[in-house]
Amino acid sequence: MANQPQQPDTALHNASHLMQYHDLIESIVAALDARDAYTASHSDRVADMVLVLAAALGLDEDETTRIHMAAHLHDIGKIAVPDSVLRKAGPLTRPEWEEMRRHPVTGYEILRKIDDFKEIAILVRHHHERWDGRGYPDGLSGHDIPPGSRVIAVADSIDAMMSSRSYRPAMTSAACRREIEKNSGIMYDPRVAAAALEHWDELVSRYAGADTPRTPYFDRLQLEHTRQAHDYLLTHQGSRITLPELAAKFHLSQSSLKICFKALYGVPVASYLRGLRMDTAARLLQESDLPVAEIAHRVGYEDPSRFAAAFRRHTGRRPTELRRVACPTASSHTA
Repeated sequence: MANQPQQPDTALHNASHLMQYHDLIESIVAALDARDAYTASHSDRVADMVLVLAAALGLDEDETTRIHMAAHLHDIGKIAVPDSVLRKAGPLTRPEWEEMRRHPVTGYEILRKIDDFKEIAILVRHHHERWDGRGYPDGLSGHDIPPGSRVIAVADSIDAMMSSRSYRPAMTSAACRREIEKNSGIMYDPRVAAAALEHWDELVSRYAGADTPRTPYFDRLQLEHTRQAHDYLLTHQGSRITLPELAAKFHLSQSSLKICFKALYGVPVASYLRGLRMDTAARLLQESDLPVAEIAHRVGYEDPSRFAAAFRRHTGRRPTELRRVACPTASSHTA
């Protein structure tokens, strides 16, 4: 574990003192977010969600203000990430991922030099730590992670999952909720995750319009059944369901499923499922010691050689190349 900074012993600055920086911070972060169209306003959305979570957790005004400011600034370290990495459409290579992983420490080093931001700097440094100790940069776990960083981690992940990226569509609210619930006590502080689930509708209300395409060609029932088919694919990646079977299961014609799925999620259903399986395989290759054949089976491939060929076509790398490579969290590419 890397050396971690110590919490300062000085008295905390009160809310009104920090709020004098708010407009300046929003302007700086807006300029940074503008570097990447896919992350535009990301920091503002995370900061807004942090306010909901802080209220749900009963945090006082001073602590809420510090976390809110840190949420606005959590990605400021990306100022040092090259555009070729920050804007890349597709999976990052190992060197690129290591470059991206440096941004919390870079942000910490920028902010800690300002007296009024020393405590905020610590929250920024640790917003990618995981409850189970498998995060970065310092591998902190549980209550060793600053409470404010734990709050930002949940909000950051929600925005990452529910925002479209160049390499994948946005998750639905239901699918994102399941990810937060599933990873409570693994990636996230259980208390913060529980607060998010309890106030879910308020947290995700800003994304409601993104789930429905602006088109007159689909009725509400078709859209709902297509979303159900999408959520089924998320939870049954290892199944060998065919397109006709998937359409029949959710009372859709094959053509309706294909057209509506593409309208909702931006990719053909077959491409989406293939990408989902390959992303899951990459995570298992990086995080587990499972044999490649077992991973192939878990993502729906009976023949490991066919899986290896499909994986290489999708990622440009052989499955064995990903062994022991640090894996992104749920909020990767945005966090």
